[in-house]
Amino acid sequence: MPTDEASWITLEPERGETLRAALRRALRDAIRTGALREGVRLPASRVLAQHLGVSRGVVSDAYGQLEAEGFLIITQRAAPVVAAVSPREPAGRPPESSTAAPRYDLTPTTPDVTVFPMRRWLAAYDTAARQAASATLDYREPRGERALRDVLADRLGRTRGVIADPAQIVVVQGTAQGVDLLLRTLKARGAKRIAVEDPSHTTQHERVRAHTLELAAQPVDAHGVVADGLAADALLVTPAHQFPTGCVLSGDRRRALIRWAVSSDALLIEDDYDAEFRYDREPVRALQGLAPEHVVQLGSVSKTLAPAIRLGWVIAPYGLVDDIERAKRLVDDFSPALDQLALARLVASGEYDRHLRRARAIYRRRRDALVSALAVQLPELAVEGIAAGVHLVLRLPRGCDDTAVVADAATARILVAPLSRFHVHATEERGLVIGYGRLHESAVNDVAKALARIVRRHL
Repeated sequence: MPTDEASWITLEPERGETLRAALRRALRDAIRTGALREGVRLPASRVLAQHLGVSRGVVSDAYGQLEAEGFLIITQRAAPVVAAVSPREPAGRPPESSTAAPRYDLTPTTPDVTVFPMRRWLAAYDTAARQAASATLDYREPRGERALRDVLADRLGRTRGVIADPAQIVVVQGTAQGVDLLLRTLKARGAKRIAVEDPSHTTQHERVRAHTLELAAQPVDAHGVVADGLAADALLVTPAHQFPTGCVLSGDRRRALIRWAVSSDALLIEDDYDAEFRYDREPVRALQGLAPEHVVQLGSVSKTLAPAIRLGWVIAPYGLVDDIERAKRLVDDFSPALDQLALARLVASGEYDRHLRRARAIYRRRRDALVSALAVQLPELAVEGIAAGVHLVLRLPRGCDDTAVVADAATARILVAPLSRFHVHATEERGLVIGYGRLHESAVNDVAKALARIVRRHL
């Protein structure tokens, strides 16, 4: 670069940024975007310093740092030369999607994060941090903070009928990690085949396959997962509120699954993902309470508080919990200790239950409004699923392409899921799995009208 072409370089420090850091950033960005190509010669430090009105040391330091990072080549008594680096946008890279954010987010697995009790959470966190011993900031036990495991054992026993000693609980970073740890543990113990409900969440299918385990699909009907013909080392099941159909596992099916697990020496993995949200009656008790030695119970605060809290739990039989703890240690050592203590305090103080009562009222109003609006706009179609959770199913006629309906909705900036997506095996069942967690009551009628127009084009 001739010295008279240095005028394009300008210094615009961001807030809190030093002159040296600003110059490094400007040069680094120019090299990575291709504005400064390989082999281009930069001005001498004295020349560039004079142009920018800074000391020569600022430029020399910036050049030296960029040389250390591999962006520049500096030789004695010669101006710096731009080195060969990969540009920020490699040739052939597809452009990023420019799809606009959805106007209505009807994703079936998402809560309304604006309902999160921020003030209460911050107060609980502040108190927990102030009262915590300094050792809390050190490496912690993989099983989790005893304070949280104590309150979880107590609360889940009272509200879900779970039978658990705090020693049987491993605190994890959400249900996703809980399932992953279980699959690692089961595979290490010789498991080959894992059954899932069909339909069920696609991420469960992906996790089973990612661990190179055989995925077995077990059909679901109006009474929950079918127990007949089960042949697997473990079954992932959502008994309190089946995802995505929204049914409840019947008493007969519960007993049948327990008999299968006992006679086959198999494991039932109970995903209790949204059992706190039942609106017409008390939720059914956890399956774990019927056979603690054959059921692993999974739970989290992703639906009740917010997904970003990343706290959940695995409640496992005594003969399995040590192996799960070892898997947790290998994956990430332990979950954040102060967050665990904050959650323990929120639960112990009663603030968690107060928040749940408020959230239940909000979601119930949204569900009731949506069911009423769909009955008006699409009276010929059935709405399925118990009054629970944050989603329902709008059943479409067999032969209707629910993926085409969803694609059509996307053009109207409505994000919704097709029922067929969640099936392991191809089926003629069609529907829309509609989440109302983030659907404010004021928007329900507009959404129902828009969906009705779209659906009728495909009937």
